[in-house]
Amino acid sequence: MSHLYLILPAIICCGLLAGWLLARSLERRSRGSSEEILDELELAYTPRRGIEIRTQSEYLPYVFGCILENVDSGFEDKQVKHLLDRIEEQRPNGSKNALFPVKVSGVRSEIDLQWSRDNEDRVRIFVLAAPKVIRALKKQVRTIPRVLAEN
Repeated sequence: MSHLYLILPAIICCGLLAGWLLARSLERRSRGSSEEILDELELAYTPRRGIEIRTQSEYLPYVFGCILENVDSGFEDKQVKHLLDRIEEQRPNGSKNALFPVKVSGVRSEIDLQWSRDNEDRVRIFVLAAPKVIRALKKQVRTIPRVLAEN
């Protein structure tokens, strides 16, 4: 009975300590999520341009090679091979798309690819990417035979 007067202060101290620890953990979480939100906003407002390319599937490695040369990271040989396989397997009159987070000149961006095939085995691919990549694709398309490109 002589130590009962210590129980109430001990409970109060434990409650204050638990509250302080909870507040610190919530503060850390909120900092991380606000940084993630800012990163997403920055990515959403990164300028991107588009180009539509119509060609035979045998010329697509040249198109994707041009993209590879103009991105710092995020679009690698492995992704290109997988993408070419997906396009080859594509049935006529269907469409598919792929999105690749990349870095172009040190800036985070995305490459959005949408493609479809027609009955004559021509591929229509729409590329939405950073302006640097689109400018390089426009130059590259001029060197590929039997390719149509539209902005």
